Amino acid sequence: MKNHIRDYATEAFRFYAKINMSADKYKQKIYDEALFNYKKKMKGLGISFPVESAIIAAENEVTQKLAEIKDMEAVEMTMAELRASHKMWIIRAIEIVYFKDADKELEKGNIHDRAHTAELDIPASERSVYYYLSEARYIFAEHRGLRL
Repeated sequence: MKNHIRDYATEAFRFYAKINMSADKYKQKIYDEALFNYKKKMKGLGISFPVESAIIAAENEVTQKLAEIKDMEAVEMTMAELRASHKMWIIRAIEIVYFKDADKELEKGNIHDRAHTAELDIPASERSVYYYLSEARYIFAEHRGLRL
C-alpha cells in the first residue's frame, strides 16, 4: 500500500546513507565549502577577503540546503528513537533496504529484492519487513513535521 510520504521518506533515508555523515557535519561542510569558494572567488578578482560578506554567503548556502539538513536530522532522530526503544530489527531492515547502495539510482524491483534479503537476514516475514519500514517512515514523518 502506498501512502503520501513513502517516496519522500525513502529518499531521505537514502540521502542520509549517501552523504554518510551527521547533519551537523554536513551543515559545517556546506558552510566551510561556501567560505572557501567565496575566498577563492574574491582572491581571483584581486579583492581582499571581506569577512562579513563571506559569512553571509556561507549562511545563505546553508539556508539553501536547509531541507536536506532537516531531512538528515529527522533520519538521525528516527534512528536514535529506534535504538532507544531497542527496535534493532527495524534498524536492520532500514540498513538492508534503504542504506544499501544509496549512491545508486533505484531501479524497478530493487526495494522488493532488498526486502526479500532483509526477510532472510533478520529473520522475519516479508510482510513484517514492510511493516518495519512503514513504522520507520512514520517516525521519520513525525520528526520531520510532515502531515500524516
